[in-house]
Amino acid sequence: MFYPVGIIHFRQDYSSIHDSRVVKVWLSKKADVELIDWPQRAPDMNPIENMWPEVKRTMNETSPVLPPRKSDELRTLVSNAWDEVASSQRYVRSLIESMTRRMKSVVKAKGFWTSD
Repeated sequence: MFYPVGIIHFRQDYSSIHDSRVVKVWLSKKADVELIDWPQRAPDMNPIENMWPEVKRTMNETSPVLPPRKSDELRTLVSNAWDEVASSQRYVRSLIESMTRRMKSVVKAKGFWTSD
């Protein structure tokens, strides 16, 4: 999200839990929320979706042999891996620089999944 002139521009990913009737009604009542027109089946346009596999790989490389036993332990593992991946300027830059190619692929696929 970004906040120009008090309006919240929200990118809805149309996941079934995010696109429920309750969510639609709540969003429709928010005068300061404007939905960004976005293809419904375009996860390729969301760099975060590409970051999660890298976070999981980092967790596997850096986590202890035993899996976490408590939610706090898991949260710490995920948070540390996320911070490590997010701090990699090369990786984040590659995601940003891939967006033009990804957007063209999604347009060509009419909003459906792509091979990118």
